[in-house]
Amino acid sequence: MTETIAVGRAQWLGHRWRRHGLNGRTNGGALDDLLLLGLQDGRFGGAAYSLRQRTERIGSTPLGRAIAPAGPLVSWWSMRGAPHAHRLAQLDVVRDALAPRASDEDGAAQADAVAEVAAALRAVVTRPMPKAEVSTAVTGRVSRALVRWCRRCEAEHVPDGLFRVAGCQAQIVLGPEVNRATMLYPTPDHPAVGVRQPRLALLRAFFRVNGPTTRPLFRDWLGVGADEPWRAVASTLVRVRVDDRKCHLPESMLDEVRGAPPPEGVLLVPPGDPYLRQADRSLLVPDRARREQVWRALSAPGAVLVDGEVVGVWRYRRAQHRMAVCLFEALPRGRREELERNAQWLTGDERLRFEFDGG
Repeated sequence: MTETIAVGRAQWLGHRWRRHGLNGRTNGGALDDLLLLGLQDGRFGGAAYSLRQRTERIGSTPLGRAIAPAGPLVSWWSMRGAPHAHRLAQLDVVRDALAPRASDEDGAAQADAVAEVAAALRAVVTRPMPKAEVSTAVTGRVSRALVRWCRRCEAEHVPDGLFRVAGCQAQIVLGPEVNRATMLYPTPDHPAVGVRQPRLALLRAFFRVNGPTTRPLFRDWLGVGADEPWRAVASTLVRVRVDDRKCHLPESMLDEVRGAPPPEGVLLVPPGDPYLRQADRSLLVPDRARREQVWRALSAPGAVLVDGEVVGVWRYRRAQHRMAVCLFEALPRGRREELERNAQWLTGDERLRFEFDGG
């Protein structure tokens, strides 16, 4: 029987804290891995807030201008159809990794459907266009079998899930909203950079960033077939136990994880931040009641991190210059002052007022 190696939870947290770039010293390799995996975008600060906690610029571009339809970072529908920020140069790798295959769970029919809708999207989106206008035009170009009645829209169109997956394959990128409408842009010019085994490239980056993990967790994060890349690295993995959780880790990373220094610092991260999204939830937040507050199904809050631990949640109302913070435990005065300074840094709001509940 293969030996199971114990790894302390403190070392697991310390490794993730450093490799997620939350120690204030993000190097190029760590940031490249994070951006290959993607930083979830959207409301509540999204990818911009995640980036701000890790770096001040992308190359020579300040963060305020880094996520744009022409790059250097672009927001597009990638992992699980959710908008994520990636480097423009990584578009082809991510597209190829997420391309539906006949061998995937949904089979050849899904792959054919995605290809048909992607072709329609490339034909339609030749300039910046509102998503609703694109949806109407695409619906008129694809076969009727791919169209469904939408009660919410009171119209027939390609289902949103299929539309987003096809948008990834067509490399349609997202731009700033106009009159609250999602704007779609054609594929920006970018270097054609691919790899032979793109899903394997994502898995290796996932291990480098997160340390010990499980195949179900990687599959849930990726949203498509994870068995093939996992089999490709199986012979290089060792079994590890973090508290009571059984995981796997590349043997070459074992010393790095075991020697990870403890995490230090007080930071606020948005709800889709990879530190929250790419982790075993019960291991990161052992208390069930706290997990229910952190990972709400609808309108999830951001998380307060203190030395790697999730110790509370936060919500920011920019128009009111107000941040509501709910702490799960008491914080010493100095740590609360760190929290307030980081919140002001994150939001850039010099008039920020705090409302604390608990702690």
